[in-house]
Order: sequence, then C-alpha cells, then structure tokens
Amino acid sequence: MIKVIDGTKKGRKLGYARVSTDKQTIYQYVDALNDAGCDAIFTDEATSAVAIDRPGLQKARAQLQSGDVFVVLSIDRAFRSAIEGLLFLDGLHKAGITFCSIYQNVDTRTPEGLKRFTYDVADAEYERAIISRRTRDKMAAAKKRGQHMGRPFKLTPRKAKYAHRLIVQGGMDLMEVARKYRVAPVTLERAFRRLGLEFKE
Repeated sequence: MIKVIDGTKKGRKLGYARVSTDKQTIYQYVDALNDAGCDAIFTDEATSAVAIDRPGLQKARAQLQSGDVFVVLSIDRAFRSAIEGLLFLDGLHKAGITFCSIYQNVDTRTPEGLKRFTYDVADAEYERAIISRRTRDKMAAAKKRGQHMGRPFKLTPRKAKYAHRLIVQGGMDLMEVARKYRVAPVTLERAFRRLGLEFKE
C-alpha cells in the first residue's frame, strides 16, 4: 500500500507494517501508523518474518531521504534477524534517517536507545527460533505416533481406497480417476503410498 508522497517535503514520516499470513488483517497497524502522522505507509501482507523478499520494506527504504523518520509499530514486525535489524538501522543512521518504533518508543540515536533496539531484535529472533523448534518437535512427535500434521490431505482414506479399487479392479486409468476426484494424479499416487496400497501404472 503506497501513497503518493511529496519527495521535496522535509522530515517526512514513512511507516511500514507487515503481517505473516493472509488470515491476519493489517488494518490496525495502518491505523496506528496513520495516527502517528505518517505521510505514507508501506505494507507486506502474508509475508513471514523470515521472508527475504519484502517489497513493501524495500520500497519504503528506497523512498527514505535524509531528515525523514522511518516508523514501525514494533521492532519485531520489521526485521528477519538481529543482524539484519542492526545493519538496516546503521544504514538509516548513516543516511541521516531517524528510526521510530511506536510500541518500544526508543530513540536509537542514543546509546541507551541503541542498546534497547539491539536487545529487542535479538529477543524477536530468539522467540521465532523457539516457536520453530516447538513446532518441529510437535510434528516429529505426531509423526512418530502416525498422526498427520500440517494441511489436511485432499483425499480421505475412504476415498483413496475407493479410487484404488476403481483402478485395480474397475480398470480405470489413473488420469481418469484423478479427474473424477478433481485432484492431480500425483495426489492419488501419494495417497496410495500413504495407505500402503500397491499401484503400478
């Protein structure tokens, strides 16, 4: 979301917001940035914290000029890692751009503010790593017990078994059955393997 902004205006406030999934709404972040007096707001939607490609952030950085203020709602909504956050901030400072986080309310131009920023980006990275580890452990434990984690299968075991009978006993070919169930042939093959059903094309 990019507003047309006046490139000649001094001391502009450019805001940035990101949400991780398409189930999250970005409106509350945009409202908060508008309330903070941002002249323009850039967003990345359905973009994970570790995504390399964030066009909204990249466009915001390209628009920022000396004397401007880069505004985020929270430090953890802007950067993938502690090192990225510190390098980004260093680039802003060298270009004469001020950083502002609404929630943390820190002035990174001071030693105290820089220390707080460093801690916050490191904490955000640590938190993401812990969540990721818990998810991996949960999935491994579920897999060990034969439970499926993640997106639901497109074919239930009952449908997969019936599709298998159509091919093996009914003489239908794989493509025909796949069209019947509106899935890709490879989806059928995976379902057969998952259920231990022998299949030779």
